[in-house]
Amino acid sequence: MFTASELCDIPLWLGSGWAIDARLGEITREHGDIDIAFPSEKREEYITLLVSIGFSNYEELDYGFLMSRDNILIDSEPCLLVDGKYMPDGFPEDSCPFEKEGSISEFKVRCMSWDAMYFEFLYYANEVVQGKWQKKDAISLEIVKKHIRSDRQNELKQLFDRNRIT
Repeated sequence: MFTASELCDIPLWLGSGWAIDARLGEITREHGDIDIAFPSEKREEYITLLVSIGFSNYEELDYGFLMSRDNILIDSEPCLLVDGKYMPDGFPEDSCPFEKEGSISEFKVRCMSWDAMYFEFLYYANEVVQGKWQKKDAISLEIVKKHIRSDRQNELKQLFDRNRIT
């Protein structure tokens, strides 16, 4: 999928658990899906690409869409182009760096920034009480926090709170 997306000039970024694994350069846990961020202006081309490699069962969601193939679930979220940089709506700048900063089995991939992944966890914590999280999610949050200074975590929390209010 990533090779095909490059050929179609559609940059993709791994998100959530796979982004953590890509940034660490190792697979740390089992995954139930593959979270992908894509350029919102390339939505139709991205969907066409997924269909061309066998994905179907399109399901629209409030934040993006799902598609599946052979028990592989792709959870896709659009990113906006703001001042030449991609980011999901309301996320911090540089959430989707253009450089390929991660790797899965030595294959270089783009992945969401540590800041963006922390921001995702702030959204998750806002929706689900942390005591009810799956163990893998709590472990993933701790991994993410180890890669972000505590003062930066506070800045991100303030940005999250401001975005929620507006």
